[in-house]
Amino acid sequence: MKLALAGMRRHRVVVTQPLCGAAIDRLDRFFEVTLCTGAQDMSEQLRSAAAALVGERDVIDAQLLDGLDTLQAVCCLTSHEPRMDIAAMTRAGVRAMSSPDAERAVENLLAAFGFGRLGGRPPDLLNPELLCDCCSF
Repeated sequence: MKLALAGMRRHRVVVTQPLCGAAIDRLDRFFEVTLCTGAQDMSEQLRSAAAALVGERDVIDAQLLDGLDTLQAVCCLTSHEPRMDIAAMTRAGVRAMSSPDAERAVENLLAAFGFGRLGGRPPDLLNPELLCDCCSF
């Protein structure tokens, strides 16, 4: 069952990596999920997205962030250093996360939007200065 109330729009998440059905279903409970295939332009898909789950080959930099006013969080699914400009993301107010595990990456995105048991506190946040300090644990 989806948590969105009738008539309410959900935040859109763009997924650029293959995920198992359970991970997609978990995201779909909270977000409108858009799968972005390799043939599609990721920057165009991100234009109206609030979040993205990207892979190790995807680059999130200042140029890409320019004009993405609705983007709030990005989690990179990689065991390596993500190709994200953390300083540019911080300036843009976009929470940056990275995890090698798809299930954990999904939970990072949910937490970034205040959902789930980690609501508001993604465990793999790379720019903690964007955390709300009014509800610290």
